[in-house]
Amino acid sequence: MCVCVFMCVCVYVCVCSCVHVCVDVQPLTLCVGQVLHRSKRGWVWNQFFVIEEYTGPDPVLVGRLHSDVDLGDGNIKYILSGEGAGTIFVIDDKTGNIHATKTLDREEQAQYTLTAQAVARDTNKPLEPPSEFIVKVQDINDNPPEFLHGPYYASVPEMSNVGTSVMQVTATDADDPTYGNSARLVYSILQGQPYFSVEPQTGQSRSRTSTTTRPSSPRVSPSFRFELQV
Repeated sequence: MCVCVFMCVCVYVCVCSCVHVCVDVQPLTLCVGQVLHRSKRGWVWNQFFVIEEYTGPDPVLVGRLHSDVDLGDGNIKYILSGEGAGTIFVIDDKTGNIHATKTLDREEQAQYTLTAQAVARDTNKPLEPPSEFIVKVQDINDNPPEFLHGPYYASVPEMSNVGTSVMQVTATDADDPTYGNSARLVYSILQGQPYFSVEPQTGQSRSRTSTTTRPSSPRVSPSFRFELQV
């Protein structure tokens, strides 16, 4: 005889729908044919953040491009090119401030590669070598984990030993696994603790007692139900 175990899988997740965008700067590179490199001058970068699903009336400030050859007299013009330039990201050519005009979602695109240039406003002559940088979308738990299948059904032998394997369940999370704990999965049991346990990291469930017997009364269902969360 065997005991049929019905596993009802429920997901209860606290979700924070925020996302950060930071400017990750690559080393400056001098293009072939350019002789404008200055050992004591260069780009100055500041990092800013933007919140996902921003619905305010104004674009969100992402960061600022600034060259130390800029004396603040308005004679330098900043130019932005690359992925999303002019559509997602716009730049104030006088101040170098970059704004995001659209909502960013890491699940749609994780990063954007852009190029910054500083030129003389009257002649368009380059004053600094072009510099490539990356805008990365940093995800903060805006996707709830999901079980791949369910409900689950399993069976264990009657009078089985403590620690007998019942079933392993698997969940997935679309958040960024490299950023914080956004995609960290921890399995636990909501109901059914007296009879079963689950390994938090693997989702492997096991029996906690060796006294699991089939009920003698035909009116009592020979099954147990427990609920998991992740």
